[in-house]
Amino acid sequence: MDLRDRVAVVTGGAAGAGRVVVSALAGRGAIVLVADADGPRCAETVAAVELSGGRAASVVADLCDDAAGDALVDAALRLGRLGLLVNNAGGWGDAGRRFPDATPDEWGRVLELNLGAPMRLTQAVLAPLRAAGGGAVVNVASGAGLELSPYESPEYGAAKAGLIRFTAAVARLRETHGVRVNCLVPGWIGLDRAHAQLAAMPAARRAHAPPLVPPERVAASVVHLATADDLSGRVLVLRGGREPDLLDPKPFE
Repeated sequence: MDLRDRVAVVTGGAAGAGRVVVSALAGRGAIVLVADADGPRCAETVAAVELSGGRAASVVADLCDDAAGDALVDAALRLGRLGLLVNNAGGWGDAGRRFPDATPDEWGRVLELNLGAPMRLTQAVLAPLRAAGGGAVVNVASGAGLELSPYESPEYGAAKAGLIRFTAAVARLRETHGVRVNCLVPGWIGLDRAHAQLAAMPAARRAHAPPLVPPERVAASVVHLATADDLSGRVLVLRGGREPDLLDPKPFE
């Protein structure tokens, strides 16, 4: 798929890796809709894209709101022909407590942000993408969803595991709707926060930490999954210091 002049919606696009994804898509000629709960950062990201000669707009939305899907689709269609949804928004939530100490509402919101919202947004864009002649959805999961080791936020890990499985389960949307859904699974992304956490670790622990994945590599992989017409329902794993790994989709035996 050629991204030029197509509208690309990026959730969580106002900061972090999402902002790098926004820049990469704008650089490919897409009209990028930055969807985020942080209005001022949305405005900053749009201004940065426009300063670089790209095209962007923003919509401030709480993705856990049932009405967010319609709001994002309406905003995208005002910009032009929809081509891409990047479900990038996610995180551990702001409750400060994790399962089992968090309340069901607290850990439930983490499940909603990281799994429920991407599913609802994917459903919301199917009709406009089909009307536009087809398009793509790229889900951004996390290595936390593939690991089998203990994890500090069980709800986050479970949601990202669900997002990976959801992606593979809807592979046939390419045939039924002309929409390819794929998933990127990055390891620890080399954002400023990650570098600070590494620096604060004891030397022995830091020596065993995996290499960070550059945000630019994440963005390039999103572009690849968005434009590779032969990929649908596939899961691409990015580990620091290693080549990308496109997981084998054969049935479990």
